[in-house]
Amino acid sequence: MADETPYSFPPAPTPDASEWPGSPIGVSNTITRTKGRTAVHNKTVDQTPGLLEKLLKSAHDHLGRISSQQEIFEHDVAIHGIRVRATTNSRHLFDFWKDNWFGVDEWAGLVGTPPAEPRIKVYALLGVEGEQEAAYYSHATDTIVFFNTSYYGQLKSWVLGAVGRILASEFGIHSIHGACVEKAGKGVLYIAPTGTGKSTSSYGLMSYPKTRFHSDDWVYVRYTYRTRGGKRVFLLSAAGSDGSKARGYEVYRWVEAHPGDGRACLTAMTLDNRPLELALADLDLSQPIEAYAYTSEKVFYLRTNLVENYPLAAFEIASSKEENVPDVSGVFMEQKREVIQNVVRDLAEAVIQRAFSPGAARNPHSPVFQNLSTSELKRAMARLIAFDNARSMLDMSRVLPPERVYQNPMEPVKLAAVMLLRRNKQDPTVLAHLPLESFMERLLIGETPDGKRETAYNAYRGVDDQAERALIGGLEKQASPTRPLYTLFSAASRPASLDEEFELFRVMHQAARCYDLNTTLERDPAVHSKREAVERTMAVIARTLDEEPRGVALTLEDYGRYAKPYLFGGGC
Repeated sequence: MADETPYSFPPAPTPDASEWPGSPIGVSNTITRTKGRTAVHNKTVDQTPGLLEKLLKSAHDHLGRISSQQEIFEHDVAIHGIRVRATTNSRHLFDFWKDNWFGVDEWAGLVGTPPAEPRIKVYALLGVEGEQEAAYYSHATDTIVFFNTSYYGQLKSWVLGAVGRILASEFGIHSIHGACVEKAGKGVLYIAPTGTGKSTSSYGLMSYPKTRFHSDDWVYVRYTYRTRGGKRVFLLSAAGSDGSKARGYEVYRWVEAHPGDGRACLTAMTLDNRPLELALADLDLSQPIEAYAYTSEKVFYLRTNLVENYPLAAFEIASSKEENVPDVSGVFMEQKREVIQNVVRDLAEAVIQRAFSPGAARNPHSPVFQNLSTSELKRAMARLIAFDNARSMLDMSRVLPPERVYQNPMEPVKLAAVMLLRRNKQDPTVLAHLPLESFMERLLIGETPDGKRETAYNAYRGVDDQAERALIGGLEKQASPTRPLYTLFSAASRPASLDEEFELFRVMHQAARCYDLNTTLERDPAVHSKREAVERTMAVIARTLDEEPRGVALTLEDYGRYAKPYLFGGGC
């Protein structure tokens, strides 16, 4: 019994199966053979002549062979205006794909008709003979090919990376692996590696009044100038009277270099996506650049272990589609006994509150728990928190009152604060305002809690990761206190993918206050539980968002005075 595994998955029905049903929970629970990134993953297809053609031939040949035997799904979506077409014979991938994004008809009703033809094409095919379980991306042709894997998370991330490259180079729009919440009209953007509290910080801040949930995993940011007529616009391109031109992410530095060229012609868009043309003289360059965030997903693809820190989400998770929710052992139930009891207690309190509070938000799916015994409910919650990569397709407007959730993909929130989260138990720092060099160095190195390097805390990017990391690693060796990493990076010859990313981060630092937040308050001797640590961290975030302080530097010894007025609902 002592060596019993904490959790397990039902075995595959056949050796070559890519997806199969798991033990029932929610609307459905699909188990995928691959539960993370495929062993073969190639984002540099364009560097190998003939490789893309070979991959597409395999894909089309396979589609031709199975067309009379299997159902083939094809569905177009609009991701921040970019039309993407997925072709798959996986029912699971099709279900999650269709739920996750705005379909073209939905986008047309909310925003306007997207382009008639897809800009990005995705093939996600199972049962392809002669091909490994693998993922491929061609930036030159905006094509993604997945073979013999049903794990939705990797498909989603690669599509977001491909969309992000287009938005940066052609529109100057920044695609960020992060989460966002609004408080009293101000947005806070969290950028963080896995395991440092991004989701916890998002949902935790929702306990404060005047907050709205924006996004959990991916955010689009538009950097805007004010016109002399008072409008906010973001620039698509610039053409100077001297013949110079700039497009997309290049326009910000171009404007800085040509402030006196009043005759320069600009193409731009308003915050609500209306195109316009203007001269550089029409911009009021004395006003600061501002950053506006837009949500990406229609329904959120979230980790089910969210219920550990936000138990109320269990109501809707239990009525949603799941991916890779395991079965749990008695050993796990005992190891997590206190955590499970806390979640079940919070659920019971919520049901009582909703029953006796006429004005409380009601979730129509709470009856899913009413027929479960206490032991069955505990096991269900244990299953949701057991495997870090178990996922649910969650509609946040059914978890929170709809008016507290951003649902229109073109409704922006102005960013007031950006927080780079980390979890470093050796560093007593809690909160620190970041100057540009420190902000950019953190993003360049992008180190996760387990020491893995992740440029911009974003493994989704459609780039040659190895080449980027080699360049940054070489610069790190040259860096010193008198030669900071970012100054070396600014002077280095570097690939366009890094130019795009870090030019946009440079503008972000101009547009919002940027902070370092270390989520390790459990080290404070005055903190007696993880829940209390989270509450204090939320108080630090709430006050920082309200006041946007410059030069703040808090440690474990002095953060308490800063957080105290915002604890238990104070100062909101």
